Amino acid sequence: MSALRRARQLQPGSVVRWDRLERDAFSAHPEVLAGPKAGSSGPPKPREWLLLAPLGLLAAVVAGAPIWGYVAIAADGSRFATAAPDSDPSVTIAVAGSFYACALVVVLSHIVIWLRNGRPKARMDLGYVGITAVLGAMTTLSVWRRGTAGGVETWDRWIIPVVLATVVSGVHACVLLVIKLRHEASSALSLEGSDALDARTARAAELDDAEQATIRADLDAAIADLERRGIITTAVAARARSLDLGALALTMMSRNRGTGSARLP
Repeated sequence: MSALRRARQLQPGSVVRWDRLERDAFSAHPEVLAGPKAGSSGPPKPREWLLLAPLGLLAAVVAGAPIWGYVAIAADGSRFATAAPDSDPSVTIAVAGSFYACALVVVLSHIVIWLRNGRPKARMDLGYVGITAVLGAMTTLSVWRRGTAGGVETWDRWIIPVVLATVVSGVHACVLLVIKLRHEASSALSLEGSDALDARTARAAELDDAEQATIRADLDAAIADLERRGIITTAVAARARSLDLGALALTMMSRNRGTGSARLP
């Protein structure tokens, strides 16, 4: 079914399902509107497990560095004590500092990837840097307290990566939070929805010119039919025509949610 044919089935007062119109227009290329491609099918083979197991362990250690760093140092009867009360502070401080050096590398990597791609993965990045900032502040206090109380000569050096990771994470968390709030105020699309929209338009742009022209003509004809019969307004029709291929459903449906209704006069 073409988008025009589906549009002709709608009557005045009908709810315009932009996702169905777009799906019909891309019926010859459903992969454009598909979600992320799934990984390889089937469980990993035994040889693959030999490689995946250490890599997974390394990823868990690096990703959980802020947690492991705090776990290593929090002791001495504190409310969140995890390390043994009689642990050697010179060792636990060094371990905490090493983990926060890893955390600093992870946070800086997130920032570099964000600057390169132009958009952060909001939930993941904001959650990670938020945890790093909070636990980093608590770890900084613990390193200072245990270092001075235990007479550890190197505590002032090991505290440097902890402080750097905490400050960088705190600043990055504030930036991501401002971006998230501004985005939500100006658009009904979440940052994750915007990523999906970018992926769709990128896949549509990969089609050859003739296929793009055919899909565009079908959508334009469907929009013109809806406008002519008063199912959508001229402003809505103009908005729909202005969108890139692949962006129709996500943009128009989020716009309708933002205005509180999907039913157009």
